[in-house]
Order: sequence, then structure tokens, then C-alpha cells
Amino acid sequence: MRLLALATMLLLARAAAAADDVVQWSDAEQHVGQATTVEGRVLGIHCSPTSCLLAFDPTFNRFTAVVQAKDFKTLPPETLDANYVGRPVRVRGTIQLLDKKPEIVVEKPEDLELVVTPKDRAAKREEQANDVVDRLDQILDRLDDMVDRLDATQAQLAQLTAVMDQQNQQIAALQAAMGATQSVEPGPEPSWGVAQPRPGYEALRTVKRGMTSQEVQRLVGEPNNVVTTGSGSSIWDYGYGRTITFDRRNRATGLVGFPAP
Repeated sequence: MRLLALATMLLLARAAAAADDVVQWSDAEQHVGQATTVEGRVLGIHCSPTSCLLAFDPTFNRFTAVVQAKDFKTLPPETLDANYVGRPVRVRGTIQLLDKKPEIVVEKPEDLELVVTPKDRAAKREEQANDVVDRLDQILDRLDDMVDRLDATQAQLAQLTAVMDQQNQQIAALQAAMGATQSVEPGPEPSWGVAQPRPGYEALRTVKRGMTSQEVQRLVGEPNNVVTTGSGSSIWDYGYGRTITFDRRNRATGLVGFPAP
């Protein structure tokens, strides 16, 4: 505990000493020849080919911070004007007297720094808070857009489901109708192997695709069995594996067991 208290006291002493080392620009005349830190607000800048003067007094007749031309690479004039004019700064170095005017020659960028005031910190915090709010607004806008897209997708899926249900109902109704047709109009049992009068061979050869059922009937007679399909076609069975299929127009489309013409 004693060590912690001693360390705290040392830190406070160093902070106090650092605060005491800071000289206000209006008192710079009293510290000529001392290596110290001068604080004040830069009110103007004047640059020439040989140097840039940062003035803390609008007349340029009192304390100034001088950047020589050899240091323009690390401290360019346009940067000095944009970053420091009108803002409070601290200048580190040895105060020299030139033409009865105190000045510090700045050779390194770290010897010239902005002073962050409570107002600056508050403005920075407000800027950061506004940035966070803007980002949150963007995220919420994206979420709203995603929700709208999901709603549209769900609506499309619902429509697709309804269409599929309707198609399934139509298929089920068609299957039921086909089953009812086949069950209502069953044909007699086929007469496989039962001795039947066989038509003449020449008559069988004359049956061709494209004939009507009347033409086929005149050539080979009545069938043993007729099966009507759900698509409107019919199959005539003449036994012994011979069948003729007629389409909706009553035209022969398929011959099975008939000799080629």
C-alpha cells in the first residue's frame, strides 16, 4: 500500500511539473534561452521560400513558431495552414530572441502538437456518437430491406404451394376418373388358349395401321374383347396374342400379332 501511494504521488508530481513547464505564449519573453513548451492559439501564418511563421499575435510582433525551409518535407506549409491556424497548439523547444521577438524554431513534427480542449473532446465524442448512430441507421435499413425480401419470398412460396396443391388435386381427380372408367367398363376375361376360329391368313395380312374399326371388322370380324382406356383410345383383342389399338379418331395405331402385309 505504501509503494502504491508513493507511486501515485510521483505520478502526480510529474504531472504537476509537466503542467508547470508549459508557458503561455504571452509570457514567452520572460523565458528566453529556456527549453520549454509554449501554449497558445495560432492566429495566422506567413510563408516565404525560406520559412513559415506561425503567429500567436495577429501583428506577428510577438511570439512565433518558425519552420525553416529545410524542414518543409516533414512540415509542409499547406499542412501547417490546414492543421494549426485557428487552433490551440503547444510548441516545444528553446525560446530564442530574434529582432527583439521571442521564437521557437520547430524542426520535428512532434515539437508542434494540437491541444485537445474539453470542447474538442466533447465535439469528438459527439462526432463519434453521430457516426455510430448513422451506422446503426444503415444496419436497420439493411435489415428492413432483408425483411421485405423475405416477405416477398414467402408470398411467392405461398403462391407456388397453392398452385402445386391445385395441380395435385387435378391429378388426383384425373386418376380417380381413369380408375372409375376402367372399373365401370371392364372387359370380359381374355380367352388365351381357347380354341377359336382363326381368320384366314390373307385376311390377317390385309389389316394395316390407319384403318377404321369398321374396316378392320369387315376383314377379321368382331373382337373377343374391347378395352377402353382413360385417354379415349380402345384396344381390340382377337385372342392368340393378336390386338389392335385404335386412337380417339377410331384409327388403328398399333398392331400386335398380325403378320406383315
